[in-house]
Amino acid sequence: MSIANWAENKILDALFNNVSLAVAQPYVSLHTADPGETGVNEVGGGSYARQAASFGAAASGQVQNDANIDFTGMPAVTVVGFGIWDALSGGNCLWTGWLSTVVRAFVADDLAGDTIRSPGHGFVNDDRVAFEAEDVGTLPTGLSAGTLYWVVNAATDTFKVSTSQGGSAVDITAVGSGKVRKVVAKTMNAGDTFRFATGNLTLPLF
Repeated sequence: MSIANWAENKILDALFNNVSLAVAQPYVSLHTADPGETGVNEVGGGSYARQAASFGAAASGQVQNDANIDFTGMPAVTVVGFGIWDALSGGNCLWTGWLSTVVRAFVADDLAGDTIRSPGHGFVNDDRVAFEAEDVGTLPTGLSAGTLYWVVNAATDTFKVSTSQGGSAVDITAVGSGKVRKVVAKTMNAGDTFRFATGNLTLPLF
C-alpha cells in the first residue's frame, strides 16, 4: 500500500504551506501487476474504465469506500492491484496497493535453507505473496519489492517462495526483514463485473 509521491507532496504542502488540497472526484483503477507509485500496469480492453468512488469520513487513520464500486464489461485478465486517481483518464495517481488480506512481519536469516520466518503466518502452498521493506531494515537479497511470488514449503511458522507455481525456492543470499502480504489474484472472464463492495477498499495513511 503506497501513497503516490504526488499526493505525499500535496499533503505536506497542505499541512505546512497553506496550499489547498482537494480532489473533486477520486477514481479507482485496476491493475494486472504491481502498480508501483505511478499506477503502471493498468487494465485495458473490454469496456474497462476507471470508476468514480466515494469514501466515508476518515477514522483511525484510514478511509473506506462507502458504496459499491463496480467495473462492468471486464476483459479476460487477472487483477492483483488498484490505484486511486484524480481523473477518469490520465491525471495524477494518488494511491496504489495490492488486493491483499494478511500482512505480517517476517525475517529471512536462514541462508542455507532459503527459509522465511513469520510465526503463525497462515499461508499455504500456492498462495501469492509480495514483500516490502519497512522504514528500518532492508529486504533479503534475492527478494524484490513489487514482485509476486508463490508460496512453497509452507509450515506453521516458516515458508519459502518461488517465482513459479510449485517451483524451486528463491535463493536468499543475505539476511533481511520487512513485511509480507498475501495478494488476492482475481481472475476475470470477458464480460465479468469486478466489485469492491462497500467497506472493502480501505486506505490507511500509514
